[in-house]
Amino acid sequence: MDILEKERIVQKNVLEIFKENFNSPYSEDEILNYTPSDVENTTPYYESILDIFFIEPEYLQSVKGCVKDTIKKVAELWHINPYAFGPWEESY
Repeated sequence: MDILEKERIVQKNVLEIFKENFNSPYSEDEILNYTPSDVENTTPYYESILDIFFIEPEYLQSVKGCVKDTIKKVAELWHINPYAFGPWEESY
């Protein structure tokens, strides 16, 4: 999977996590330029991102920042297991 495909997947999930954690009335474009650290409690937001993409907690500081920067960094850090396959794929 190339980096652009990973960013697309990460963006979709991070935007959904943002909306769930902050009850955001903003558009997706506004959210991408938003910095969650402007809000008091961002811990659940960032912990959700780390959990979903199996990123180690020591990388927490590197994924903080505006939402679009978080998406790029998570896409870089997210390692997809090459041995995993979907139930629709057959292993030979």
